[in-house]
Amino acid sequence: MATLKLTNVKKIYDKNVVAVHDFNLDVADKEFIVFVGPSGCGKSTTLRMIAGLEEISDGTIEIDGEVVNDLQPKDRNIAMVFQNYALYPHLTVYENMAFSLRLKKPKMSEDEIYQRVTNAAQILGITEYLTRKPKQLSGGQRQRVAIGRAMVRDSKVFLMDEPLSNLDAKLRNQMRAEIILLREKIDSTFIYVTHDQTEAMTLGDRIVIMKDGYIQQVDTPQGVFDMPANLFVAGFIGAPQMNFFDAQLVKDGDKYFVETEGHRFEVTGEKGKALKEKGIESRKITLGVRPEHMSLAAGKSENALECALEVNEMMGSELHLHVTTENGKRIIVRVPTISMDEKFRHSLHHGTPIYVTFEGKAMHFFDPETTNNILL
Repeated sequence: MATLKLTNVKKIYDKNVVAVHDFNLDVADKEFIVFVGPSGCGKSTTLRMIAGLEEISDGTIEIDGEVVNDLQPKDRNIAMVFQNYALYPHLTVYENMAFSLRLKKPKMSEDEIYQRVTNAAQILGITEYLTRKPKQLSGGQRQRVAIGRAMVRDSKVFLMDEPLSNLDAKLRNQMRAEIILLREKIDSTFIYVTHDQTEAMTLGDRIVIMKDGYIQQVDTPQGVFDMPANLFVAGFIGAPQMNFFDAQLVKDGDKYFVETEGHRFEVTGEKGKALKEKGIESRKITLGVRPEHMSLAAGKSENALECALEVNEMMGSELHLHVTTENGKRIIVRVPTISMDEKFRHSLHHGTPIYVTFEGKAMHFFDPETTNNILL
């Protein structure tokens, strides 16, 4: 069992610079939690406080119900994988993986060390590299060694600090898939730090989105995507990022409409039901619509925005159309190429008139002042 609990954890550096504010989180046994956010948001600092590499300024950290605030990193029964691998260049892969085991007390036998190292190497597919030095390995192979070195310790909590950030895109995708498989083989609780939303969405049971040292939202990847807590989360999760409009929410009888850019759209589906259940009245809002939830319309209509094409990004299976509305608002429309007429697709160039629409069930509603989602 390996539960983790952070209660009112705060980190203050010299000159009263607050890096982490009042961080509260309960992590269940064997749960995979991802901290995600832009650089400087406090995610790595929080991870290092869990590891004991940074002292906490206030609050408590518990592992399996034991407060570990004053315990040294080696006494917390955690394993950590660093961004830069942190391998000893003069040691072989085997010796790198065995190094921490030889420091354990009571002393571990060489047979047990051999068993642990070779088992981890087999799981990670690096058995053939055990006699090599780190400089003889690729980036992906070094990262496997770093993960293996952490695996052999049989720790309660597995901490990973942006482990894939030094890899190229292809290797990142490959290693991400391997971490998903690895998670099934390791009986441990994971805390994973990244600035990459794709890693967060694909790896985490839950994700913790941070900004400026504050938690913005904690939820499943699907929950964050479907119901972002505020404008920051809505803009951070999703690629390309969500489009935002100044708008008016209008309650008309038992129906709701959104007026923006001189057009009126009816709110439908679960969003319409939620507005009604909460009894929300007509008000100003910031409207959010994801690029993939927008589509091209055949021409002018009451619920189609007339736009001009600025940039056409060919992404293989889809186009990212950067367009400008009549009022000068720049938005992005994500369109699958398979659904487009080939002649029309090849006619797209700067200045081409584009008509854009979206369904009422795809809308998100935020308070312009607080930036919070009005349905939460």
